[in-house]
Amino acid sequence: MVGTTLVRFMIGVVGILLVDVPGPSLSAADWVRVGGTHKYDRYVDTTTIGVSGQKVTLWTLRDFRFERAIPRGPYRSLKIKRQYDCDHGKSRPLHVRYYPQAMAQGRVLYAAPATREWSRVVPGSDDMQK
Repeated sequence: MVGTTLVRFMIGVVGILLVDVPGPSLSAADWVRVGGTHKYDRYVDTTTIGVSGQKVTLWTLRDFRFERAIPRGPYRSLKIKRQYDCDHGKSRPLHVRYYPQAMAQGRVLYAAPATREWSRVVPGSDDMQK
């Protein structure tokens, strides 16, 4: 059973109430906007939220307003599989995928495991959407 601390942390992290997300009716990727910056909008795929103890894993998406570039070419969006440790208020990237088009569309330009290094979730940051 998910504890109260975990539920509160998840509400802050993804900016949605998990109890309000319908189960079986969700599509393959249900991107919910949870914030962003002047450079990109940030989304969470509600179909990928997985809870294991006090850790939560999910896919996030950064949809950039302008084209960016990596050595393999230009990209407009970036998906990051992230894990959150709710007890300790930290997160880490597990995997990244770069896409040439907005909203993770088009053939994957580049995919790789991420650093897997834990970092603190700073209140008010992009990782802690209210």
